[in-house]
Amino acid sequence: MTHISNDALRKLVLEVARRITTDRGRIHTDELQRELAKELAEHEDLMPMALAKGCQGLIRDMGDRHSPRRRRTTGGLYHPDAVLKLGNGIWVWMKDATPTDITQWGRVCSRNAVRILTSEAETQQYIADRTDAFRAHPGIERLASLEEAVFHYQQDPLDDGLDGFPDTDDLGDL
Repeated sequence: MTHISNDALRKLVLEVARRITTDRGRIHTDELQRELAKELAEHEDLMPMALAKGCQGLIRDMGDRHSPRRRRTTGGLYHPDAVLKLGNGIWVWMKDATPTDITQWGRVCSRNAVRILTSEAETQQYIADRTDAFRAHPGIERLASLEEAVFHYQQDPLDDGLDGFPDTDDLGDL
């Protein structure tokens, strides 16, 4: 049940994003938020999942805003109201962290750093490859055309989209 609602929310966001996309392919997130709120108001069945997603976002924001960062006055990372993310959805206030918590936080940070660096290296390579291809093919102005002409992109017939749900136009299809 939860999975279907999550898929429906993702589908709704995608539908609204496509509807408000400009002719140049731009999505203005302020407009997306306004239009999505209007759509959600018409789908009361999705409101509990939307509220849960909103709570997740607020929690993520709290964690981001309270992550340890270098302090100007002390030069250290410590602040009593900072939180250490220990993994598996467990956080600890920095002031209450134990030696085991510090060690676990270090492991989580290291794993995350490796993932981020690996992903960033792949992203930068992709950007460099596409930038070079745009220079080599000045008549091509959009990435979709470049991907098809130079990199031979073809959508996999089994590919159901980035969000894991069918690419359909109506919420009733779910």
